[in-house]
Formats: sequence, C-alpha cells, structure tokens
Amino acid sequence: MGSPLMRTSLGLRLPGELDFTAARGQGPYLYATNGKTYLDFVMGYGPLVLGHAHPAVVEAITTQAAKGAHFYAPNEPAGALAEKIAELVPTAERVQFAGSGAEATFYALRLARAFTGRERILKFEGAYHGHHDYALHAYRRPAPSGSPFAPAESAGVPEAISETVLVAPFNALESARRTVEQHGPVAAILVEPVQRAILPAPGFLAGLRQLCDETGSLLVFDEVVTGFRLDLGGAQQKFGVLPDLTVLGKALGGGLPIAALTGRNQILELTSAVPSDPDRAVHLSGTLNGNPLSCAAGLATLQEMERQEGCAKLEALGNELISGLIAIGDQLSIPLQVIGPPSFPEMVFGAVQVVDQRTYLECDRKAAVAFGLELIRQGVYVRPAGKWFMSVAHERRHIDQLLEAAATAARTVRDTGVLEA
Repeated sequence: MGSPLMRTSLGLRLPGELDFTAARGQGPYLYATNGKTYLDFVMGYGPLVLGHAHPAVVEAITTQAAKGAHFYAPNEPAGALAEKIAELVPTAERVQFAGSGAEATFYALRLARAFTGRERILKFEGAYHGHHDYALHAYRRPAPSGSPFAPAESAGVPEAISETVLVAPFNALESARRTVEQHGPVAAILVEPVQRAILPAPGFLAGLRQLCDETGSLLVFDEVVTGFRLDLGGAQQKFGVLPDLTVLGKALGGGLPIAALTGRNQILELTSAVPSDPDRAVHLSGTLNGNPLSCAAGLATLQEMERQEGCAKLEALGNELISGLIAIGDQLSIPLQVIGPPSFPEMVFGAVQVVDQRTYLECDRKAAVAFGLELIRQGVYVRPAGKWFMSVAHERRHIDQLLEAAATAARTVRDTGVLEA
C-alpha cells in the first residue's frame, strides 16, 4: 500500500482492508494496484472536472512537454490561460499565478493588508482556505462561544498571527458586522461563497459586499472549489456578487497543480516589478508559478468545459443524484439530507437544518463515515463524510450505480444501529 510516509501525506487514508494505492484513472473510473476498480466521485477532490485522463488534457500536456516543462519566463500557455480566465471570470482584470490554492489565499491576504494598511482579517467558522498560518483558525472547531478569536488548530502558528484573525459564523451577517465594528476595520473579509458544501443564505454575500464597501475592506472570494464548477464564471457569476479579489484553483489545472489570484487591477498592480506606490509593493513570486504544463492542462480543461457546456451537465447529474438520495431516505425512514450545490453535494444524516459549521457539527458524522466506507466496499470511491464531485465523464448510468450502492449502504447503516437515536 506504499510507505507509511506516503500514506499519511498524500490523499485519503482509509482503514484496514479498504486502503488502496491508485494505479491509474480513466474517465469516471479509478484503478487500484490490487486489481480493484472504483467508480470515482472523489475526482482528485475537485480538480478532475473532466474526469481522469481526458484526451484533450492528455494531448495538451504531452504537446507542451515536448516543447519544455518549465522556463522561468513568460510563456504562451500561461498567457493564453490568463486571457481565458479574464474572459470567463467577471472580476478578473489581472491574473497572477501561484502553485496552490493555499498559496493564493495567503497572497490575497498579504495583498489586502498592503492595499488597506490594516492587519486584521475576518474569516468564517468552518471555512478551509489552505494550510498557511492565517487559515488554520476555526476550520474544524468553532471559536469559543461569544469570542471573535479562535486558537490556531496547528502547532507552530505564532500567537501574534492568531491575534490578527477574526472569525464569525457563516451565514450570520449581523454577527460579521458586529465583529468588524467592535474589532475592525479589517483588511479583508475572506469567504468561500459556498462554504465547504453549505450554500450562502439569501443576501449573505451581498451583505458582505456592502459591509466591505462601508468599511473600506476588500472582499475576497475563495473560489478554489466553486470556480469553473458551479459556473464558468464562478460563484460570483452564479450569485451576482462581485469580490475585489478572487482565488481560483482545483478545476483550473485539470488535475495539475496551479492556482490563480485575480481581481481589480488597482490592487494587483502592487505586485508589479515597478508598482505605482513602492511603499506598498507586495512580493508575490514562485519558481513554478505559471508553469506551462499546468497552464496547458488548465486551458484545455476550460475550453472543453465551454465546448461541452460542462457546468450545466454537472448540475443536471447532481440534481439526479440529489433526488435519488432523498428518495432513499424517505423509503428507509432515515433522517437523510443533501447539502451543497448539485455539482458537489454532500450527504449528511440528521434533521437539523445546516446553515453554518455549528449546525453541521450537530449532524451524525459517525453515520456519514460508516455510509461512505460502505460505498467504498461496494466499489464506489467517495470521501466519507465529505463532498462528492461530479465530472463530465459521469453519465446517468453512473448516477444509477451510485444510487444503487447508496441504498444498500444506507440500509446497512440503519440496520447495524450506527445511526444516532
């Protein structure tokens, strides 16, 4: 199954007999070294929006590899991908590439602090913005009751950084406003427009936009998951709320590592070699930023999503899945609900209405994990108690296969007494 080091640092760790090492992928299928084949709804946890080894992506990578894998110079695929992002994403006046979504959110916060001259930022309980020090607050556990501050959820994070991170519950606009009024103004409000798989309440994102306008803060959308999946223009296009800065990733690279920081030229201009205000110059650099292989794969992915009307297909498939899952819950008298948008839904157990991290944690996670593990036993690869990612490689027959396995798994969870009373 690979070395212990590899198994704890890469991918999803599964228990005992379910653990496997991936050998290859093709379309909607993942093939393991132990000879097993899985219908894949993890899809690299989001990047493989076209499925595994899509011919257009493979051709783009191999063609570019023959020309050169890296130049440390402006290159054609990077320029073409930047132009495509600017064409699709409403607020992308300028594009800066990075190596990962975590890197790009880190740069977004640095840029916001430089632009506003403020240190503190506001994020939301349950949001995951990567592995950097500013992000690792209140992403697994809510802040102490009534406090806008949360301890870092990793050793090694300086306390001084924790003092610059304010937190509020997702979908609680008035709480965010009170926090900013009492402890701000902040450099940025950083938000996942769809937080993990929790949809924004009506008016929440628009309210954050207004709050930023009133206080001179920057609104930063982390669209690593929603970008080119919820809509080709992202959540900002879908919900009609325009941020100042946007972070893109996952689907952007079609399976190769890349991210982008985009937004208003007035802000991103501070990353220029010769910015208009040298005192606010922002360092943003990386040896592999704008790597031509990743950019070629990303451009092929976006072009193919346009050609196939991919986002509409993901939504249609997801709606079929959601309807089927709800029917299973009704048939088995199980308190089952599906949260999130159709292109990356999540199934949870429990009757509580999920609107933020605290209500999400009230759901029956033990049952959700058991359900997911049972699906894997049946040859359907999912992340237990996590999002399921649609791809354009999936077809209705694959949804039917997943629903058949889901009915068996849900019955097993019910009959083995795993469900909370």
